[in-house]
Amino acid sequence: MSSISTLLVAHDFSETAALALRQATALSKANEARLVLAHVVELVPLGPYPAIKGGANDLAIKDLAEQRVNEIAEEVRAGGHEIEVMVRVGEPGPALVEMAEEVEADLLVIGTRGLSGVKHVLLGSTAESVVRRAPMPVLTVHPDDALLEPPLQTLLVPTDLSPAAEIAPQTFAELFSVGPKPRIHLVYADRTPPYLEPFKHSVLELTGQPDPIKEDLLERMAPSAQALEAEGFPVECHVVDGEAANVIPEFAEEVSAQAIVLSTQGHSAVVNALLGRTAQRIVQKAPCPTLTVRARL
Repeated sequence: MSSISTLLVAHDFSETAALALRQATALSKANEARLVLAHVVELVPLGPYPAIKGGANDLAIKDLAEQRVNEIAEEVRAGGHEIEVMVRVGEPGPALVEMAEEVEADLLVIGTRGLSGVKHVLLGSTAESVVRRAPMPVLTVHPDDALLEPPLQTLLVPTDLSPAAEIAPQTFAELFSVGPKPRIHLVYADRTPPYLEPFKHSVLELTGQPDPIKEDLLERMAPSAQALEAEGFPVECHVVDGEAANVIPEFAEEVSAQAIVLSTQGHSAVVNALLGRTAQRIVQKAPCPTLTVRARL
């Protein structure tokens, strides 16, 4: 049985939020889990709409938002699935995390922001805030992502060889324990300095030369691979050349990964205490849904 008993999905009336709702609904059905639809009304100055600014009219704005959220919820119910509604007034990022904590959500689902039809350009301030703050795992959905539905076949797990990197796949194993275990591609991105280009792993492989650094990295990845294999996951280990933020999304596309499973704290993610720049950029560029898990070391 899966340990997903409650999902909270954020909705801001965008197309990507609608995709996130479809994803959350599918996961809720697959796991027979409680589903909560959350919207946060951000009361900002309504310059072009002075007639509904301030005072009691704030309640009117919330009422309009609740009406729209309830209409969306009714569409889900018409499809034969139960859903609850929560609407708050405040700053979206912190409020969504607060609501998820209140309902004891095992998973928070949120869409990224796409602009002018360009995929994965911006993570969006709300999604970034949620991923940075949420104590529970967060599933981030991008424009045009395929639904993440069991049975899953292929996952990509980046590692920086730190203990934090092992937390995300462990959490995934706990959350998505329904059906056969998907194959995991455990990937370490090794950024070779420009003056050592002739010693890149890909160059050494093409020329048939020994690659002791790669052998050492694979040996250091072995304990993580063995831990995942002990959970029943088939595992392949890879060392790829380049900056993680660029090559991890590219490799995910190459192996047709259905999801990237990523810890948001580790040696390569220390620019921000909770959501490092590397992790943030991987989430932005990912060609598939991304499960981020906040490491607590």
